Amino acid sequence: MAFSNLLSKITLFSLILIPFTAFSAEEEASGGVLEEIVVTARKREETAQSVPIPISAISEAQMEARNITDIQDVERITPNLDFEYSSVNNNNTQVFLRGIGQVNWSTTQDPKIGIYIDGVYLSRPQGGLVDLMDLERVEVLRGPQGTLFGRNTTAGLIQLISKGPSQEQEAYLKLGTGTDGHEMFGGMLNLPLSDNLAARFAVYSKKTDGYFLNGYNGNMHSNENSNSYRASLARSGDVYNARLTYDRFESDILSPLGSCRFTGPEVGATAGGFAALAFIFGTYDSMKANCRNSSPRHSYDNAPRTDSESEVDSYTLTQTFELSIGEITLISNKREIESYNGSWGWNYGNGPGISGNANLLDVLNNPSEIDVESHELRLTGSSDSFDWVIGAYIFEENAIESIDVPIFRGVLPPPATLWPVFYIPGLADIVLGTQAYGSRNQGYIVTNENDAFYAEGTYQISDQLDLTVGVRRTNDDRYFERWQTLYGGAFDPTYFCPGMPSVEVAPGVVVPLSDRCTQTVSYSETTPRAILGYQYDDDTLFYTSYSKGYSSGGFNQDTRMRPFLPEISDNIEIGFKTTLRDGKVRLNGTYFNNSYENQQLTVGRLVDGQPTADLINAQEATLSGLELELMAQLSESWSMTLAYGHLEGEYDKFTVEDNVFT
Repeated sequence: MAFSNLLSKITLFSLILIPFTAFSAEEEASGGVLEEIVVTARKREETAQSVPIPISAISEAQMEARNITDIQDVERITPNLDFEYSSVNNNNTQVFLRGIGQVNWSTTQDPKIGIYIDGVYLSRPQGGLVDLMDLERVEVLRGPQGTLFGRNTTAGLIQLISKGPSQEQEAYLKLGTGTDGHEMFGGMLNLPLSDNLAARFAVYSKKTDGYFLNGYNGNMHSNENSNSYRASLARSGDVYNARLTYDRFESDILSPLGSCRFTGPEVGATAGGFAALAFIFGTYDSMKANCRNSSPRHSYDNAPRTDSESEVDSYTLTQTFELSIGEITLISNKREIESYNGSWGWNYGNGPGISGNANLLDVLNNPSEIDVESHELRLTGSSDSFDWVIGAYIFEENAIESIDVPIFRGVLPPPATLWPVFYIPGLADIVLGTQAYGSRNQGYIVTNENDAFYAEGTYQISDQLDLTVGVRRTNDDRYFERWQTLYGGAFDPTYFCPGMPSVEVAPGVVVPLSDRCTQTVSYSETTPRAILGYQYDDDTLFYTSYSKGYSSGGFNQDTRMRPFLPEISDNIEIGFKTTLRDGKVRLNGTYFNNSYENQQLTVGRLVDGQPTADLINAQEATLSGLELELMAQLSESWSMTLAYGHLEGEYDKFTVEDNVFT
């Protein structure tokens, strides 16, 4: 089955006009010019306007003025960025940049847009909706950043830079309140401990009532409840500097409930699929009534748990050594994630005036534990006409995850003597779908390993012209182990997966001998980059670039454990950056064309008659677009930001060889 012309045109427009009062002394003295933000997009400090890369950067003062308090708010000042939480698990991020992103959060798959905190890559979307607490700045780099930042940045990345300890004694306290029960608390304390030692502590907490009413128990779902903590200890010196940081983020949210549109027949005896299961268990009328009483913000769910929880602990040690040839930087990080998702469930039981318990598909209990360790070593140097960086990176991620799918609260199907259709392979699939055999326990063990080497240099050809060339070599190894049992741990005679040992007990009758299967894949890719920059005058920069992006392949988590291929992107850009009216106005623009090979897409499919979400590859696709950013300091008290993004896309080749789309 072939598809083409499936991507549509998307135009994004954002305008922010705000009173801006958080000026520095230098800005006030200059009559209210725009703040010059220093970024590290090329692993060295440069002003954002001097870097030939499309960057949206925002400082602490600008975040304060715009009331940007969590990472999702960054989309307000960035063209072609869509940052939101998962509708199923509100603690998980779904980030799309230039039309590229991913909705899955499985550890067998990776996000498409990289998120970094103080140079550390956040490999999982679990707990990714971090609060912007005590930050120095936020940088959004658009376009593939595969040379210096590595895999899973095929459309760009978001980088958060926190404020480190200083030799100034300072503190602040923030309190806030708002509608819908909104409350926030924030604070910071910086303490000099000696001439070269300082500590900094920060905390941020927020809470907001939900907006989705559960008609069964009166709870408000889709609420907000998170806490963030950071403690840093820094040593400064002429040759050696070090910073040790502990970060913790915790969130507990009641995810939104699904509203139900009832499409089954009035008489349950004629129903099929899940509705037939409800009739068999005597809950069809309750399900029908509750579905009809639900609405977009009002539903019924008597499940014991529908919350989404995340706890993230991160330990980072950053060390720098000043040498005669340059600066050595070593960033080491250990990250521990515990996540629980109990938000899935089609439970429409015990509504007003309704008896019975229509637990069609009960809460999907989905706990996971993820341990991540990474190390990056790089050396940067410069001369009169040449700046360079070389580095190495290693990464390992280990995860264990389970998914419990208890149909009718884990009650097993009726005995075969009463309902033999439950136990007839093939016929049961046709009549009732793959869930006909009752509840399931599923589990996964995942190991992802990555190593890379990179180098990049910028040569000043003349006073106005410079050339940047870089390359990165990336290696990925992925291991996936899957098991499945009946609910309660009993052996599942219907479960088969690739490579599973089995025995043929009769002609055509095969019985599995294990409940586990394993798969491994390995990928390697080289991602180069070249940028030509032309500084027309002190206020205007023109540039053009080519860059290659790479996202690792992985696995789907269904019984076939089907792998998908890495995603490769080739991006060409033409852009300009200009400063006008003596520093009061900035206008930046970029045109890009991105060609994708094996673009990774999450689609709905029918597998053995059962709808499921799968990640597959579209063989060839093209995305192009335009981005404009206008920033103006209208007066010492007012500033304006305008962000415009336009996208056009097309699938040039998209062929599906098995099954069909839903």
